[in-house]
Amino acid sequence: MRWPIIHIVKRFGRVGGMESYVWHLVHGLLERGLQVVVVCEQVCEPPAGGLRVIKVERSPAKPRWRSMMAFRERVDQRIRQVFSGQSVLIHSHERSLCHHVTTFHGPPIDVPRKFRWFQAISRRLAAWRRMERDELLRDNVQLILPVSNRISVELRQRYPKINSKTLELAWPGVARVMTLPERQRSNRITDTKFLFVGKEWKRKGLDIAVRVVAEFRKQRPNATLTIYGMNRTDVPGNINLYPWIIFRGWSRNIPWSDYDVLLHPARNEPFGMVVSEARSNGIPVIMSSAVGAADLMVSDARVVELQAGTLEWCEQIVLLVSQSDGQPEVKWSWDDLVDKHVEILYPMVRVSVL
Repeated sequence: MRWPIIHIVKRFGRVGGMESYVWHLVHGLLERGLQVVVVCEQVCEPPAGGLRVIKVERSPAKPRWRSMMAFRERVDQRIRQVFSGQSVLIHSHERSLCHHVTTFHGPPIDVPRKFRWFQAISRRLAAWRRMERDELLRDNVQLILPVSNRISVELRQRYPKINSKTLELAWPGVARVMTLPERQRSNRITDTKFLFVGKEWKRKGLDIAVRVVAEFRKQRPNATLTIYGMNRTDVPGNINLYPWIIFRGWSRNIPWSDYDVLLHPARNEPFGMVVSEARSNGIPVIMSSAVGAADLMVSDARVVELQAGTLEWCEQIVLLVSQSDGQPEVKWSWDDLVDKHVEILYPMVRVSVL
């Protein structure tokens, strides 16, 4: 491609799911010889050489809606200033203004019915809704990339006008694991080591996970639940009282071979990159029907309806663990994601001079 590809993200570095997505995508594009520019507020880890990074002034962290409004205005101004008179392809991962392409990491804004009255008087809600509409429906937006089918369906339901745009799936990838440490575990049914990963305990369904493991322990009292992504002080007291729950806090690297099952009973998970990571390390996965990663239909995985009782979860866990062969599996890698952008997605975009 002859023109620079500009990616917009507030924090650049592998500090979250969306941020890791951007990191892997832009570095993959760079490796393929494309001109890549990242516009951000904060660089959280050093990028590869050859990657151009443009920083805008940081805005106060709170309130978040004001911070995002300031960010998008500064980004728009800086891009028009630096690239005036040039042809560029602008790909956003935030609530931006001047982009041609947006990856929608979701979920879209939703207000429960009983609180609908509040949105009429809330400046915060009104601002987020306006920014979301701008991200999706402005005239300059040509291509919208939901990270899963469930997000694509939600967007079409919420914004009927979106059908005038092109929507294409762009699942998060995963690194291909070349070698795996040997698993010495032998009694995975009787002393199952469950793994839970996430920062938002309620949306990720940590309380559901605790109830499931508590039920599982009635027959197999040696089972444990290890939690990465949050500390004991981050969750309600009724969750962190049990001695069989182990909190590990945030960690970039998880010792996958120490665990037997990834438990992911999320209430609303646009994709769930941890599912792909677990399977690439040979760990079986049981997840709720609200997890977008079910799109990939990986083996050694079970999908349970979110409303199912704990006994059904336990039955599915026993079947899953007893049938798992512990083999790693990658259905969709970061290389696949980069190839799709280079070969399919970016050629769809009509680039114009700023």
